[in-house]
Amino acid sequence: MITIAVADNNQTYCQGLKTMLEQVEGFEVVLLPASSFHPDELSKLQVDMLLVDEDLYENCKTMAGNVEMSWSVKKTIVLTMDCNEVETLSGVAEAICKGAGKREFTERIMKLTMAPGPAGHNQQHFF
Repeated sequence: MITIAVADNNQTYCQGLKTMLEQVEGFEVVLLPASSFHPDELSKLQVDMLLVDEDLYENCKTMAGNVEMSWSVKKTIVLTMDCNEVETLSGVAEAICKGAGKREFTERIMKLTMAPGPAGHNQQHFF
């Protein structure tokens, strides 16, 4: 089972993404309220993948200051409204357009969660 956390200011979008992703066998989705998207709160989560709105991601990086982020960017996909920005987001390992379909989301999530982690482990909790 791959546990995916979704954080976005638009709760309707979050719920739609949750519904779409839970149609994929082996995916479990939890929604994170935008109000609790803070570096200290994120370190307490136990999830395999984070899908986060670009603005929340940038705000959280600012709050963290020069301290290293509390989660693995390798296991994070930043959600953006502007599909043209996907390739140009600075400091982001993975990004996807919010309007992408189930197949693209599934492929990206599977690619990242199945990539070997430290010491050859395929899945790891990074929060």
